[in-house]
Amino acid sequence: VAVAANGDIFVADGHGGDTNARIVKFTKDGKFIKTWGKKGSAPGEFNGPHSLAFDSKGRLFVADRGNNRIQIFDQDGTFIDQWTQFSRPSGVYIDKKDVLYVADSESGSVAKDRASWKRGMRIGSAKDGTVMAFIPDPDENPPSTSAAEGVAVDAHGNIFGAEVGPKDVKKYVKK
Repeated sequence: VAVAANGDIFVADGHGGDTNARIVKFTKDGKFIKTWGKKGSAPGEFNGPHSLAFDSKGRLFVADRGNNRIQIFDQDGTFIDQWTQFSRPSGVYIDKKDVLYVADSESGSVAKDRASWKRGMRIGSAKDGTVMAFIPDPDENPPSTSAAEGVAVDAHGNIFGAEVGPKDVKKYVKK
């Protein structure tokens, strides 16, 4: 779930299998506005919309995990772009300076199509998609999901990774 500056609510609806694969938009009062997307791999289609975040321009970033990409939309659901350089995104977070934090907890052993990618968190620009830093998964060869699936950053630049497999939260301190 992500809330736009005007209060509109966006929900990533669907998590694998034959579930929905769409984005649902509501008013700040919870009234249905629209949906977009369906199961697939074309632009505007999803395979596991897993996390949402807004940049400073109000663009919606969707972690389309099963398709190994981030898709970017305007708030009416118009497709803008897709980025694959952040690997297999489970979690996305964008700070006030448009720094994009992307958690990848499945490359390697879970996502066979991403076997050559390293798990961890990629940090980059929400403006142009440049990847600037990488925090590796603490376990280099996990047999299942590990490292952060969710990611958030505090006002001091400390990064928090919510780890589903280990059932833990890790704090990464900015130096």
